[in-house]
Amino acid sequence: MNHNITITTLFNDLIGQNTATDFLVSALIQGHIAPSYLFIGPHGVGRKLCAIKFAIGLLYQDNISRDQIERVEKNNHPDLLWIEPTYIHQGQLITKSKAVAENVSRRSKPQIRLEQIREIKVFLGKRPLEGDKHIIILENVEDMAESASNALLKTLEEPCNGVLLLITSRPEKLLATILSRCQKIHFNYLDQASIKKILAQAKAKEQDLEEKINDIN
Repeated sequence: MNHNITITTLFNDLIGQNTATDFLVSALIQGHIAPSYLFIGPHGVGRKLCAIKFAIGLLYQDNISRDQIERVEKNNHPDLLWIEPTYIHQGQLITKSKAVAENVSRRSKPQIRLEQIREIKVFLGKRPLEGDKHIIILENVEDMAESASNALLKTLEEPCNGVLLLITSRPEKLLATILSRCQKIHFNYLDQASIKKILAQAKAKEQDLEEKINDIN
């Protein structure tokens, strides 16, 4: 039995954001892909999940396997670069998620830094290894240093063989010129019905995982 995912079913588990997902599905099917997108909305409504799904569609097009999905979800694809705000710890940049996971002392606010934007430029300068384009996901772009913002604008202004997916809850903190360069995708607050559906979905996944563990044992 073929359990592969198609573009039309790729976003099925993203609840309560039909306007955003319908637009992105249409873009993937028609091949009308902008150089950069800005995913705008409050935390916890599916912006990051949607960016991951869109990246999967861009990298694999259609008939997508579970293994391919996991590669992107685990940031294990050579044509994908994931950028998030960082701390400076013992002279090294450490991502916000890693700092939280490793309980690293955090005294200052994390930022997307100039070094990280330079990394994007180097990444885009290379030839994609598996597909025809690079994908860059930038989380919490409102937390950018000024020098990083200016460098990102230059990157957005230059044609490249990549697609940039920017995620923000505070678009008003971005340079107006960055906003003007991006296709804006708006995400709504979730209603009670959507929240209940998400909770039920999470519970079902947890039960499925427990059953698989029990089968192994």
